[in-house]
Amino acid sequence: MSDADLFLLEFLRLEGCGDLAQATCFCGEANPMFQCEDCHGTDLMCHTCTLCVHERQPLHRIECWNGTSFQVTTLKALGVRFQLRHPVGIQCINPKSASNNNFVILDCNGVHEVGLDFCGCESAQPHITQLPCVCLFPSTTTDPKSATTFCVLEYFQMLSFESKASVWEFYNTVARLTDNTGICVLKNHYESFLCMMKRCSQGHHPGGIKTIEAGTCTVLCPACPHPSKNLPVGWENAPLEFQFLYALFLAINANFRLIRRNVSSDAVDPRLNHGYAFFVEETEYKDILASRNRVGNAQEKSTCSSHSAVNLADTRASRGLAATGAGTIDCARHNFKCPCSVGNLQRGRVVYINMDYLFFSSMRSSRGVHVLNISYDIACQWNKNLWSHMSAFPHKFHLNHDEKVITFLVPKFHLPAHIARCQTRFSFNFIKGVGRTDGKAPERGWADINPLATSTREMGPGSRRDTIDDHFNDWNWKKVCAMVPEAEERARDLDEFEAALDADQLAGWRTDIEMWELDHSLPNPFEVKAGATVTQAAVHLALSKTEAEEIECGEHMSLDDDVSPLVLISSGIELEGQQHSKVKILQHVNTLHHRIDTWSRIQLLYMPCVSHLRSSHDITSEDKVHKINLFLPSSLPSSFPCDVHLLRYEWDLREAQANDVLSDLCTVINMTYHLYKYKDAFVRGQRVNTCAQGIIHSAESRIDAISVKYPAARDALVMLASKLGKNDDWRRILKPLDRTKDAVPLKHDEGKTVGQQNISWIWKMAGVSNNQEEGLQDSLRVEWCKARARAHQWEEEVLLLREEMCRVLAFFEWQAGWWDKQGTQCQFVSHEFTEGALTYAHRQATLCHRMSTHFRSLWEAVPSWTPTSVTMPLTCTP
Repeated sequence: MSDADLFLLEFLRLEGCGDLAQATCFCGEANPMFQCEDCHGTDLMCHTCTLCVHERQPLHRIECWNGTSFQVTTLKALGVRFQLRHPVGIQCINPKSASNNNFVILDCNGVHEVGLDFCGCESAQPHITQLPCVCLFPSTTTDPKSATTFCVLEYFQMLSFESKASVWEFYNTVARLTDNTGICVLKNHYESFLCMMKRCSQGHHPGGIKTIEAGTCTVLCPACPHPSKNLPVGWENAPLEFQFLYALFLAINANFRLIRRNVSSDAVDPRLNHGYAFFVEETEYKDILASRNRVGNAQEKSTCSSHSAVNLADTRASRGLAATGAGTIDCARHNFKCPCSVGNLQRGRVVYINMDYLFFSSMRSSRGVHVLNISYDIACQWNKNLWSHMSAFPHKFHLNHDEKVITFLVPKFHLPAHIARCQTRFSFNFIKGVGRTDGKAPERGWADINPLATSTREMGPGSRRDTIDDHFNDWNWKKVCAMVPEAEERARDLDEFEAALDADQLAGWRTDIEMWELDHSLPNPFEVKAGATVTQAAVHLALSKTEAEEIECGEHMSLDDDVSPLVLISSGIELEGQQHSKVKILQHVNTLHHRIDTWSRIQLLYMPCVSHLRSSHDITSEDKVHKINLFLPSSLPSSFPCDVHLLRYEWDLREAQANDVLSDLCTVINMTYHLYKYKDAFVRGQRVNTCAQGIIHSAESRIDAISVKYPAARDALVMLASKLGKNDDWRRILKPLDRTKDAVPLKHDEGKTVGQQNISWIWKMAGVSNNQEEGLQDSLRVEWCKARARAHQWEEEVLLLREEMCRVLAFFEWQAGWWDKQGTQCQFVSHEFTEGALTYAHRQATLCHRMSTHFRSLWEAVPSWTPTSVTMPLTCTP
């Protein structure tokens, strides 16, 4: 029998009484009829035992055997009563039946009608208080007729966090577990269940809910700097070069899937959360927006690229929408939502006043931080009037920006869409003190929240804000629970590059960039200077000079005395194929044959052993001139003797040849790069494009030709090194050349991000800065600045990670101490409430200690891989 058949038979057996059909109940009574779907096992029980067992389980589902099949029944029908405020088995002397004996409780296994009795004793508490005492949450505060178990509320919350299931979907799931046939139509309790989803408080606050401060019901980022919580003593006085370790990184963004249709109102659907978590307090927010709209301030138009985020802000369709999206302020390094930093957008994609308000609101909880790095897709436009806009806000939102170091940046992903000036001025890759931050933290968080949009867009204003706040808090908590060797490679790359540059020139560049890092109003060393672009005339001149040198050296292979290859390609690009004369080619081959024959005769005077390898007829009889073996010292078999002077001569000449080839290669590659840039920027039209493409093809052909020469020279050096007993030092300088990977421009990215790019070894050759080719020096300066920034940023990233780890541990220790104090903060009227508050505070403090211990064990090996070149400043010691 197959496994499938075996399981199928077992499923069929469970449909009946099976081997329990003739058994007695465990009390001894014969013919037991009742079976519980939720108790463990399939035992049958009698009526009395069923009632006794389920006095403490009034929400279990019961089936009754009618002789042919099991039929659904309820504990209420069997006589089970659910008495509140009295121990199990003790009946109240004055029970009050709930909702005409039709009280409904929603649990994870279905919707249950129960016989529930409130306590009517003289000392009895109100009905809405009696229900929470047995972990039931009432649907209303006046005469509740239904409730949910705390278990189902917690279950739905976790399910919603992970799957983004709506209340409607979850309620229908529970209802179908009760009856999946549609025959027994249940009364719809969806509205009641929806009301029970909304809850919020801060039980340990002495003044109660009304005195809760803004943003205090959020899960904070433990790795961000929080003065007096997780920063070391004396952090304010840290050396200037280490101030970046205590910087706050913020990212501004907007989500336009989190819309809300214009349904319901604040009066019909009030919020329970009045700015205690992530959404700002709505009344004040709307008042400030309305006051600015009355003034009639127009949205500033973008002076950068045509950002639709700015230029189309007032034209975006918003018909039928109460909110066109949500703006947020996030921690840019750790992807946490900041307290009091979320607000609805009413019109347009982004209106500056909305983001101004959210930014100043979020900064109210971080005033003590001295260094701010702010990332925004359109930071180049937004920062222009930020401080003048601040004057229109109440004084509590004002930020003393003159006493802070504030840097505005554009996320790496969005930066290429900006103009060239913005790409250097607002780049994370070039600004000192930001490590490897990319500024796109909010975008990663949207992937988690976007599935929720399909349900929140139909919600009322209060329910929507409370739901999104709850999900943002869960996002932060998951980031807490989930809470770098590349720096050495970048530092080594910079050292090799600097070794190839002129020392005086390098000192000047270093001075320029250090001054710019202190004062960004100075000329930006990352920008290519005007006039450095190579023109077509310069390219013609460069190639003509190359041809003249080849003619002088006897290496020129022109097919016409008047038309050189350069002129041939640039003026006759449309002539496809080679219009050659075989007579002239044969004449050239015959001439080359004659020169080789003459040279080989002289060679025998110095290398007579060659006569044993080549006969006098080999040269003249060879049809293809390139197949003639010249038998230079490097190509002689090891068994043949050769004068050591000749070996040394060839070594010196080959080494010089290899260096010359690499120098020429750098020159032509740089020229070709600028040709492409010039063509993309200035060349328009088919005819001109064709001519330009012909020139580029000529330059590319030149690169291919040079790339062939270098391996030949290096192969000869390999053979000579073994014969002369040379060590391998020269191999670290003259490396094997890969045409596709090594013969590339300075600005070649290989598909890597800017922070992970390497400079090809050909640009690190000694003397590369002596080449005065037009544009090359400017390119070397810019690429050295980038290499320096890469090396420094990876070191900064190591320091930031170490500091953030320390801050996480310190934050948990601080939070544990804070919870220890909260248990006695509030004076309660009864001992039970006081005990509950102390127990909860102790549980939270214990959790913080456990989190601290867990992360400490995960990170205890971190110092072992920290680069030795990185020195740590003062750190917090939790």
